Amino acid sequence: MTFVTGETTGNEALKAMHYKMKQSTEGLDVLKNKPRVTEETMDLSYLSSLPPQTFGYHYYRFMNSNQLSAKRATTKFVENDELGYVMTRYRENHDFLHTLTGAGVTVAEEVALKWYELVQTNLPMCTLSAVFGPLQLTYAERQILLRKQIPWALACGRASAFFMNIYFERYFEKDINELRRMMRISVMPKTLNE
Repeated sequence: MTFVTGETTGNEALKAMHYKMKQSTEGLDVLKNKPRVTEETMDLSYLSSLPPQTFGYHYYRFMNSNQLSAKRATTKFVENDELGYVMTRYRENHDFLHTLTGAGVTVAEEVALKWYELVQTNLPMCTLSAVFGPLQLTYAERQILLRKQIPWALACGRASAFFMNIYFERYFEKDINELRRMMRISVMPKTLNE
């Protein structure tokens, strides 16, 4: 349902995202080459062999430790092929963002990541997740989300490079902290004391 909502309500946001991508050399490369993040294109065996400080190794570790797959829902309800690819790429970048921000897969961390994505993309589906996701949280989880994670997401979303302009596959061998510095992205806080 979220995917259908995202595709049917996000046309203006997708146009703006596409425009931003066309303003960047790297974003243009992504649009030209249309890389995909799928079970077929992600060589997890190779990524697992990279040095432990690399982005690729961290991505492998995130996917493996959470028993996740690169499989994503197919974009079906975006009529323009170019904007359809932008939606697909947005979805396929999600686990790269988890990796870079250190976000886990708890509901609270997913909600905080949606706030980050909302600031970056203005996609209506991010708003839905950001607003209604916290209803599932305990009081303690909501306190961390409201006091630490949402402020982090808003600040980080504003300060960091537009993630859709990053050709993540080219950075698998780069030190993850160097990539974070390059993107001006920080690690998500997990407790009230961070």
